[in-house]
Amino acid sequence: MNLDFSDIKVLVIGDFMIDHYIIGESNRMSPEAPVPVVVPKEEYSIPGGAGNVAMNLKLMGADVSCAGCIGNDIWGEKLLSILKNEGINTKRIEIIDDHPTTLKQRIYSDGKQVARLDTEKIINWEINVDTMDIAENYDVLILSDYNKGVLQNSGLFLTLIDVSQLSPDNRLETIIVDPKKDDFYHYEGVNIITPNLYELQKATKMKIDDNESIIKACKKLIEEYFIEYVVAKKGDEGITVVGEDNFVTHIKPHTVENPDVTGAGDTVIAALSIAYAKTNDIEFSAKFANAAAAIAVDKTGTASVTTKEIEELLSK
Repeated sequence: MNLDFSDIKVLVIGDFMIDHYIIGESNRMSPEAPVPVVVPKEEYSIPGGAGNVAMNLKLMGADVSCAGCIGNDIWGEKLLSILKNEGINTKRIEIIDDHPTTLKQRIYSDGKQVARLDTEKIINWEINVDTMDIAENYDVLILSDYNKGVLQNSGLFLTLIDVSQLSPDNRLETIIVDPKKDDFYHYEGVNIITPNLYELQKATKMKIDDNESIIKACKKLIEEYFIEYVVAKKGDEGITVVGEDNFVTHIKPHTVENPDVTGAGDTVIAALSIAYAKTNDIEFSAKFANAAAAIAVDKTGTASVTTKEIEELLSK
C-alpha cells in the first residue's frame, strides 16, 4: 500500500481554534485548594477544531484550503502563522475585530491533564464563499462544525449541496460533516456524516447501547436527512458504517493503552475524507480513518498523523 493524496484538493469550512499546551511537573498540593501546583517546563500551540482537520489533511499529503474566521488577536495571528507555515491556503479565513479567537489551554502535570481553560464567544457570522468555485475546484468539502457559529446558517449547507449536484462536470463529489448541532436537519443531503455515539443518540432521540441500536439510529438519519453514509465513531469499540441499501460494516478497534482522545474526531474526518476521495471505497476509508484515530490517541494532546504511520498500522 502506497497512497498518494497530493492530487486531492480539500476545502475545510468550520470553527477554527487554537490549542495551547502547558506541560509541567508537580510534587506538592496547593495550600489554597486541593489542586496540584504545576511548574511549567514547556509550552506550545497547535491548531484545533477545523484547524486540526486541516493540519491532519496536509500531513497526509492533501492540497488543503480553509474558510472560517478568527479574532484579531495574538492567538489568531499565531494560528494563521502555523497554518501558513505548513503550506495551507488561508485566504478564506477572515479576521474579525472585537471577537476572540477560540482558545483552549490545557495544563498537563506528570503526563496527565489536570485543567483546561477555554476562551470563546459564539459568533453570528455569515461566511462568504463562491459556491461555484468550490464545486469546480475541490474534490472534498469538509464541514467541521464545533457549534461556535461559523456553520450556523443552514442555507449555506443547502446551497453547497445544490451546487455540487448541478453538473456532472463539477469536481466536488463529497461533502462530509463532523456534526455538533442537536438537530441534524442542517446537514440534510450531505454525503457522509461522522457522529460519535453521544451525538447520534441526541440527534435521533434513541437509546443506543449496542450495535443493533447504532444501526437503527444511523438508518433513521439516512432516511430522514437523505445522507449517503453515517460513520458512527464508537471510541475504543471502533467504527460502524451504515449506508443506503442496507449497507452495514463494523470496523474493529486497534488497542491503545491510556489513550488521549483530544482531537481524535478531527483525525477521523480528515483521514476518512481523503481516503474516500481517492478510492470511493467507504469500508476501506473507514478502516483507514480508524487506524488514523488509533495513532492520534496514542499521542499526547492534539496530534496530527501521517499516511506512512497509518499504512504501517494497517499492514500489521
